[in-house]
Order: sequence, then structure tokens, then C-alpha cells
Amino acid sequence: MSELQERIDVACPLPQAAARLKHFFYEHGNAEDDTLKLDLRLDVNVPGLSTPLTLERSVIATIQLHHLPADMTPRFTVHWAPEKPGPFPLFAGELLVEAREDYDSFTLRLSGTYTPPLGVVGKGFDVVLGNRIAQATAIDLLHRLKDMIEQQFEIDEGRKRRPESAGDSLERHADASDAPSG
Repeated sequence: MSELQERIDVACPLPQAAARLKHFFYEHGNAEDDTLKLDLRLDVNVPGLSTPLTLERSVIATIQLHHLPADMTPRFTVHWAPEKPGPFPLFAGELLVEAREDYDSFTLRLSGTYTPPLGVVGKGFDVVLGNRIAQATAIDLLHRLKDMIEQQFEIDEGRKRRPESAGDSLERHADASDAPSG
């Protein structure tokens, strides 16, 4: 087994983290259980190749809320495996939401262990390429979470800042003109 730890900062207030993550899981998941099917496209730089190696696979991820009594922020268990056999690792770990200093953002940290594919041969494969595939898979998941959360946050904030409609403005103007002057 090999260790994996990746993190990404998300521009969204910390108190919204749990609801935004649950929304992502709901949008990408299966209503009957806690699984998600994610299509991952990984570009991996391989020494000796002039262009990145592109791998595309579907993985089945299981993500479950795993709150511990001392937790102040959300914690989820995460497991994933390729939908079809291939050079993708099996992963088991946690997705944690970590507070930042300003509370206007938070950090997502994915940590855990993965089992390189291909058994004994996989250990050598892991040194050469498997480690990069595992990291790229983790980074891809974190970027997907970040992008969706930030996009939805901006949409919601835009709705709050939307200027009043022309009809509302005219009604207030008419009410003001009916007021007695003096």
C-alpha cells in the first residue's frame, strides 16, 4: 500500500462546506446508496515521452459522512475502484474539510492509502507511473469538488446581488411622487 495526501483551497465560506459537498454527492451519485460514478481523464507526464499520457476510466466511488464526536467540520470516508479493470489504484481514505483563518474559504484534504494495480508487478509500476496516476486521480476529484462548489457559490451570491427589477423601481418612484411635499 502507498500513502496519498492531496489538498485544495475552496473559495466558499466554511459554514457552507457540508451542504455544498452533499449537493455534489447528490448530483453525481446513486439515489439508492452512497456510490458515485466519476469519469476521470488523467494526463500523466511520463519521463521519456514528449506529450502527457492520457488515461480515461470510470471509477466507482463510495463517499459516506463519517462524523466523529470531536469534529467541528465535515469528514467523509472515501473508497474508489475502477469500474472496469485497468491501471487505476484502489483507494481508501478520508475527505476532510479544514478551516482556514478567514472563514471565507476552506481546505479540502483527501488522505488515505491506495493499492497499486497489477499485484507484484504493480509495485514496480507504482514507482514508475502508478503513484502519478493515484495523485492525478485525487487531484481530479478535488478539482471537481472545488469547481462545482465555487461555481454554485458564485451563482447563489449573484442572485443576492441581482439589481431590483424595473417594475419594483417604478412602483417605489410612483409611491414617492404620491407623497405630500412640504
